[in-house]
Amino acid sequence: MKIRESLKGLITILLIALSSSRPGLAEDRSVMHYDHPISEDLKRLDHSVPRSPINARFMGEALPLGNGRFGAIFSGHVDSEYLVFNDITLWMNSTRGASEFKQSGSPADGKDYLEMVRTACREGKFGTGEGSIESLGTEYLATKQRLGNFAPFADLEIRTGHDSNAVEDYDRALDLATGVASVRYRIGDVTYSREYFCSHPQDVFVARFSADGGKMDLVLQARTPHKKNTIESQGHEIQLRGFADMDQDDMAFMQGVRVVSSDGEVEAKSNGTLQITGATEVVLSVAGHTDFLPEYPKFKGRDFEGDTLHALQQAEELGYTVLKTNHVSDVQSLMRRVPLDLGITPSGLPTDRLVKQGDPKEVQKLYFDYSRYLQICSSRDAPVPSNLQGLWSSMLIPPWNSDYHNDINVQMNYWMVETANLPESFTPFVEWTKVLAESGRHTAWGTFGVKKGWTAGLNGNIFGFTAQNPHGRRLQQGGHWLAQHLFEHYAFNKDQAYLEDVYPVLKGAAEFFIEHLAPWKDGTLVVYPTWSPENFFLEEAYGKLNKQAWGASYDQQLLVGLFTDCIEASILLDRDPEFRQTLREFIPKLCPQKINSQGHLQEWPEDWDGYEVTHRHLSHLIALHPGRDFSPLSTPELAQACETVLKVRTGTGGWKGAWRAACWARLRNGDEALKYYNDLAFGTPNPNLLNGSRFQIDGNLGGGAVIPEMLLQSHLRSIDPQADTIAAAAYVPYRKDPKQPNHFVAVTPPDRLVGAPYILDLLPALPSAWPKGSVKGLRARGGFEVDMEWDNGQLLKATIHATRNGTFRVYSNGKLSETIAMKKGDSRIWE
Repeated sequence: MKIRESLKGLITILLIALSSSRPGLAEDRSVMHYDHPISEDLKRLDHSVPRSPINARFMGEALPLGNGRFGAIFSGHVDSEYLVFNDITLWMNSTRGASEFKQSGSPADGKDYLEMVRTACREGKFGTGEGSIESLGTEYLATKQRLGNFAPFADLEIRTGHDSNAVEDYDRALDLATGVASVRYRIGDVTYSREYFCSHPQDVFVARFSADGGKMDLVLQARTPHKKNTIESQGHEIQLRGFADMDQDDMAFMQGVRVVSSDGEVEAKSNGTLQITGATEVVLSVAGHTDFLPEYPKFKGRDFEGDTLHALQQAEELGYTVLKTNHVSDVQSLMRRVPLDLGITPSGLPTDRLVKQGDPKEVQKLYFDYSRYLQICSSRDAPVPSNLQGLWSSMLIPPWNSDYHNDINVQMNYWMVETANLPESFTPFVEWTKVLAESGRHTAWGTFGVKKGWTAGLNGNIFGFTAQNPHGRRLQQGGHWLAQHLFEHYAFNKDQAYLEDVYPVLKGAAEFFIEHLAPWKDGTLVVYPTWSPENFFLEEAYGKLNKQAWGASYDQQLLVGLFTDCIEASILLDRDPEFRQTLREFIPKLCPQKINSQGHLQEWPEDWDGYEVTHRHLSHLIALHPGRDFSPLSTPELAQACETVLKVRTGTGGWKGAWRAACWARLRNGDEALKYYNDLAFGTPNPNLLNGSRFQIDGNLGGGAVIPEMLLQSHLRSIDPQADTIAAAAYVPYRKDPKQPNHFVAVTPPDRLVGAPYILDLLPALPSAWPKGSVKGLRARGGFEVDMEWDNGQLLKATIHATRNGTFRVYSNGKLSETIAMKKGDSRIWE
């Protein structure tokens, strides 16, 4: 038995090494593969149960494909293949096509009651009882309109009739370097092969079934969980049309399946199936679209049927070889940008066994490559960003609606795009935020009585929903957090045209807060009502639902960043000097950051941190990461207070682990960062390494951002070219209050911050477990890419490439270089 298993494993390794369907494998060696299909009871989905546990488990075992808008996830069973398709724009149970104001979801008269809610806040009416901040917020400020949820699109079952018990040499694989998936097995003298990919260049899913040494018979049957549908087969094609239920204006969609077989007979059946007999090769293309367009407030108008049929026709004309060549070239052009070498030799172990018994470094690299792969699969140039499940969902009621959570999750989905050199993936986030800015001005006025600017609440959808959450304990402003990423994108690319494009969104986010901020009892300016996502305080007196408060630290930190970004953008674009001056005056008036007697950075202006300090969220550490204002190199006391928090809040798994790993990397502790990263890579219960028993993709994508953060940081800026230490050179956005030493007041940025060189911090948090290695293509702010080699835990060489004209300083081995200028296209070696 052991000999047979060893031979089987050897055959599997040889198949992987020799497989012609996995171009680039010998170079990239980044393959997930399994020697068995997914579980036997997951052969087909159960859509009769909206929260079906079978459908949930399917998401944890099947392998994902996607082109940023259209995606598929497949089972790999022998007697049948089950494919689940998704379109990022298919939603249900929500509203579109309403009036401009109503489409935002906001109550029109919330502003008439805002002062009542604020009075309850000032009087400390906590808890959930009558007259509390939460009860009043729920009644008067929160939305009554349904958010809706991301919805499944359609399924395709392909029955082969093969006997699972007769199979030998089974292999199911996903080549991350090429985006091509495969299933192979042998029955007798016949080898059956399947290849799948989701093409971005041609916007179509493609599959090829082949039989080497025999023939095959297939039956194709399309399904959709949406009750309003028609399914017809004619000639070589299945056409599925349907409607997703909406509270207003149902969403129409279409999916088409087209078959090409050179030697098989294809017959359309009256029940909507296609039957293929006597074929040695079958190529099928699947395309699908909804009628969604990102036009506020109707969100409708795409020629979804015409676009679907055009994609199918184009795929048939190009043929399988061209489709695959174009697809592989496209994916490789992105995946090859950041090769990571940790000095390992691939074991060839199936992924589920690799995670349990393989070299940890092999798993760590695989997880990083998988994160980048998922990023390009779930976000390219679609009109909306990746959601809580990225692009893939199998349930009519997915976990947390598979919506957009604006209190960490959608933001975390995009942490990696800059540092891991996938900036194209950021486009959907930008376009979606523009829609929110248009809708959010109605929320700003209707809910808060603010005449300028825009705001967004905790949850979002694809229809411009910016209202406050239905639960008053979750009243939140999200515009500052979303806007943070818009300026970050500029910091990396230095593209003036892009800055021009997003400046109105940045300015509008700041304008809202200029009018919305109010003085607290001590005279400082705070946001309220608000919460610190998703924590509670004063538990003994008010319980765990007591969350609504004032002046949460994360709000104040984000506003320092937002106002600073707007000042810089205003100077760069030479506009709005009065607006710029207003921001300068507001920054030092914001409520300061505070360190309590236990050394914790306080989460609220009041010292309530003794309660539930182990909470999963780290919202008050946002200035450490993904912000840029706390650092052990420039603000050591604030950084130490963050570390004190992290030593207590040790929650692992998913987005929690990704955030902690990133924060430890910013604290320059690579071993702690790697510990949390390992929990992501090794700790998921899912064989396909997707995050969590209730799948959320933010852990995968956030985890992918951790490795670049350990190897290269560039968030600090040098404003003193004469200083020879980083502590003296770096811009410090907070100063200690001389009257209250544990209080840190925000500083108005000097004009010399504009154009100040970023500091390229090389190997700031290299884990001791990685003594030797190399990486290429990491991006740094200022418009640079960096390649590095290290040995014995020390930098050997770094090569810095300029993507535009610019200056920088290098920080390495405790030393800060002079300012270095480079022209676009030049490279410089740093040893």
